[in-house]
Amino acid sequence: MANFDDTFDPELGAACNRLAAFVEPLPEGAVIDATSRLTERDLALILRRLYDTRHTEQVGGAPDEGATRRVGRASIPITAGRPAT
Repeated sequence: MANFDDTFDPELGAACNRLAAFVEPLPEGAVIDATSRLTERDLALILRRLYDTRHTEQVGGAPDEGATRRVGRASIPITAGRPAT
């Protein structure tokens, strides 16, 4: 899989390299998460698109000076409620 060391964002590049190392040995089409139906193909597609845009900075350039940087694990937005237990 492609190497993301030359991306405009070194932190994103490192994360993409780790994800690529995770995805590469998976069997083609393997289901990563049955609930969301996320597959190896999905992750490979995301990585290919990110690789194609690795030199393109986000629209607007640098973040606002007043913006706070999140530290720790990135969260995934929850779009569907879970049934009450």
